[in-house]
Amino acid sequence: MKSFEKWETEEVERTFGINFLRNMSLMNDWLQFQQILTADEIKIAENLRASLLDFVNFWNEEDMKVFFIVPVLQIVNFSALDKYRVFMEATLEATLTNTQNNPCMLRGRVEMVVATGKQRPQTPFFFLNEYKAQRKVVTDPQGQLLIAMLVAQAKNNGKNLPIYGMYNIGQFWFFVVLAGKEYTTSKAFDATDQDDLKQIINALQYVKAHIERNI
Repeated sequence: MKSFEKWETEEVERTFGINFLRNMSLMNDWLQFQQILTADEIKIAENLRASLLDFVNFWNEEDMKVFFIVPVLQIVNFSALDKYRVFMEATLEATLTNTQNNPCMLRGRVEMVVATGKQRPQTPFFFLNEYKAQRKVVTDPQGQLLIAMLVAQAKNNGKNLPIYGMYNIGQFWFFVVLAGKEYTTSKAFDATDQDDLKQIINALQYVKAHIERNI
């Protein structure tokens, strides 16, 4: 059984018959969402952005998670007791049918997933995967994210909800939406840029609202 980190985008497409679209209305809705940040949220975001500017070329993966990613997530507060929360380093598994109509057992670990459940993830809605230092990217973070999102689809018991995700390479963040057999990816958003960081936070707020509508 191959771990998530071994999958590449084209391999995921060919194995499970998913298709890339340049434009999807789900992505447009996601990127157009705007929510006014409070003064406190703006101050926190600016402090995080300043740290990123200073250290992005020196942080390793754990540094990035501890000093930037997790604090950004805390601005949004993905947590509702007995409903959903953030799970870090979570293991997901499911059996999917490949394009040859053969069962394919998938099991792997994800950096972060927002899902229902209190002790273990149940219904996954959103992934943030896989931080790679920009200077040493050797795997395919989009492929890793897509295979995890496909597993999420299978775990969601036919609810037919879109799966949202982000991956980042250094300071650059990319949004991904998977709906059925179609997916799309956004342009890069630079978290060292004030407007782009606000867009990243807005995107997270959109996902939170989506989760609360659908649990």
